[in-house]
Amino acid sequence: MNLIHYYRQQFLELISQFEPNWEEDRHYRFGFRWNTNAKSYFKEFFQMTQFPSEPLYLVYAIELPERYKKTNISEVVKNASSSYELSLYLFSDKILLSSCVSIESLQQTTLGYVNQARGEMIDLVFSAIQMRVT
Repeated sequence: MNLIHYYRQQFLELISQFEPNWEEDRHYRFGFRWNTNAKSYFKEFFQMTQFPSEPLYLVYAIELPERYKKTNISEVVKNASSSYELSLYLFSDKILLSSCVSIESLQQTTLGYVNQARGEMIDLVFSAIQMRVT
């Protein structure tokens, strides 16, 4: 069993016990990916991706509605301190906020990473201040 399959199996075992709302995206071609929106207002994603000659990366992301474009979320993310790599992607109808870690830097289980990244992101989202549009 290679590393990505080991971590996939770990994640499957953990979510079956603690967060069964995750659904695997069988069409994802760059590793493994799961989606959920059952427990929160935001759509969540978790993926494991590994390219040749690269370490395995874990990515947790949340999709925010377009109305967050009227906040200072980009400044909040830019100034955030995290042990993970944070990214913010703007689309016409949504914002994608993601957290990424190399498996080489992982210090917890896959679900532990998801929960810590989720907590950090929720803190950032709730730190964003609504901006007045004049």
